[in-house]
Amino acid sequence: MVPFVSHMEITMHAKQETEPIFTTLDRYRAELLEHPLLVAARTGQIERTTLIRFAYYQYADSITWIPMLAQMKEKALRSRRLRKAIEDNIAHEAGLGSTSHVTLAAQLMRSLGVRGLDELPTEGIVRTASLWLTDAFAQMSEPALAGWLLTAETLVPEMFAVMAPQFGGIADTIYFSEHVHIDSDEHARWMAEAVDEVVALYGSACIPQVLEGMADAWAETCEDPDELWGSR
Repeated sequence: MVPFVSHMEITMHAKQETEPIFTTLDRYRAELLEHPLLVAARTGQIERTTLIRFAYYQYADSITWIPMLAQMKEKALRSRRLRKAIEDNIAHEAGLGSTSHVTLAAQLMRSLGVRGLDELPTEGIVRTASLWLTDAFAQMSEPALAGWLLTAETLVPEMFAVMAPQFGGIADTIYFSEHVHIDSDEHARWMAEAVDEVVALYGSACIPQVLEGMADAWAETCEDPDELWGSR
């Protein structure tokens, strides 16, 4: 007879197995907070031109985030928690019942006096759209997807929490506060729960895939602060 295994037992087992995942996430968080751009932000040493470029990167991400999540949702094949987390994220980003994040990002840009993209780099938007056509994106596994989203949803609000005070008094910062106070509480928790379920479903053999997705998201998270700091 096959022994009965409760949902609680599966969850506890997953949490033990996912320790390397969350240890890696903690390391990424610590490294991000020590990035030179964020160190400079904490001491109020960020120029207005850099702030505008940082705001633009968030605007560009907002434009592409919902279409990307819509495609990622189709890769959540077994984990209902992961699929629901993505669907809830889409609804939140689209502003169902509230203001959309694209609108808030546009308000942030306009409050900084930006009325067009002529003087801003748009190749990043093209690069993201091109990514969706690659074999790597098409072949992204569900565990890798869970790791990618866990990392992005956890680290980006951490970065915003440090950068947002630099915009105080010169811009509409609701876009940042929405991500800091809601994404860090809700979205990161949703993704942690989704990772637990994915590992419970696929077994410990999927953990390298989760970590691979995390590494990709970590590299992408660093792209903007690296570029901004390097161009100062």
